Amino acid sequence: MKRFSSLSGTRIRQISRVARHSKPAPMPGARSKWPRGPITPLLALCLAATFTPSAYAQPADLELTDINVSVSTPLALRHAGDGSGRLFIAERGGDILVVPAGGGSESTFLELTNVDTFFEGGLLGLAFHPNYAANGYFYVSYTRDGPSGGLPLTTVIERFEVSGLDPDVANSSSGELIFTLDQPAGNHNGGDLHFGPDGMLYLALGDGGANSGTSQDNEDLLGTMIRIDPCDTAVCSMAYTIPPDNPFAQTAGTTREEIWSSGFRNPYRWSFDRETGDMFIGDVGEGSREEVSFEDADSPGGLNYGWDCREGDIGGPGNCTGNFVEPILVYNSFPSPCAVTGGYRYRGCIQGLVGTYVYGDFCTAEIFFATETSPGNWSSSEWDDLSGNIYGFGEDEAGELYVLQGGSVLRFDSATDCFVSDIFADGFESGTLSRWTVIP
Repeated sequence: MKRFSSLSGTRIRQISRVARHSKPAPMPGARSKWPRGPITPLLALCLAATFTPSAYAQPADLELTDINVSVSTPLALRHAGDGSGRLFIAERGGDILVVPAGGGSESTFLELTNVDTFFEGGLLGLAFHPNYAANGYFYVSYTRDGPSGGLPLTTVIERFEVSGLDPDVANSSSGELIFTLDQPAGNHNGGDLHFGPDGMLYLALGDGGANSGTSQDNEDLLGTMIRIDPCDTAVCSMAYTIPPDNPFAQTAGTTREEIWSSGFRNPYRWSFDRETGDMFIGDVGEGSREEVSFEDADSPGGLNYGWDCREGDIGGPGNCTGNFVEPILVYNSFPSPCAVTGGYRYRGCIQGLVGTYVYGDFCTAEIFFATETSPGNWSSSEWDDLSGNIYGFGEDEAGELYVLQGGSVLRFDSATDCFVSDIFADGFESGTLSRWTVIP
């Protein structure tokens, strides 16, 4: 059931702006560990509280507000984690824009000039180093022209550094190549990257669009989530190292040690839950199912999410069997809807939305809300359908959530339900016992 229609303009505050570019939209692959032992009454009560997504009802005035920035095809929105409150928006064509805290005119933070937007290519990901406030490093994922011999694209991770003169301008000559992977076709590139709560850099890669069997071949990085420790020093003796706790680290033979997990078709957009560290992965299906997969923060890695043996919750074209992780959310696809756009678990100030996983469909621009109703069981419903396409979602430093569309960036807002807790403002965790009375 549609809560409201954005076409009427009654729930989206729109402010018209001229688009910055006019490049066509990409098509993203178009066609926990729980307590063990007896459940005591106290534990049952705790579990019930854990799986209640919010103690509040969804606010009636929940809406999307256009933040009034000039964009064309924004694929990623990030914050720097430096306390500045700024937004950084990665445009498919190669520009990274910076927006001041509290809003205002955007400016160009970095312009990448060697980005190839063939088919589904472009500037696909952006991640700021966890210690960005001190070292100024950030990492981008993009596609460039492929090598000679017919390969159309190469996936690249490159590190850049902020300018020493202006915090809103990057040093365009500071590029340090971290990782490359030649792509056999122009689609199923994946490309979204994030630093995890462990400080390691994760990059999602699609199956390359030419041979879906690569996702079940651990000698190939296509169709996997990789986890690396990238260079974060001024001089790089090695572009990256393999974390020693990677599941295939120091494995004999030709298994790629960068692999954290496998079995993906095109994990175009994915995210970490900023509160728990859990991973939510939107993986675009082939013609029957769109899916969202979940990985607990305590996972040791090495999980296989099924493609091409599985497509969502049904058999896949690979006609193979194995020990696969089933998705937490699936819906039918093709011809409409057609491609899941993974989102975020909301952790901002809107109490009725806290704990809700928000995601969408690229083609129909539907927005879905999903909640965990019991351990491992999720329920999802449509909240709205917008016009145009949904390219991605983003999260700011305060945990507020944004929807990325052609020509606009929209923020979830509620005038009546935004509450920031000040539970520690009275010295509850001040480190002093002077306010406490010991009861013998």
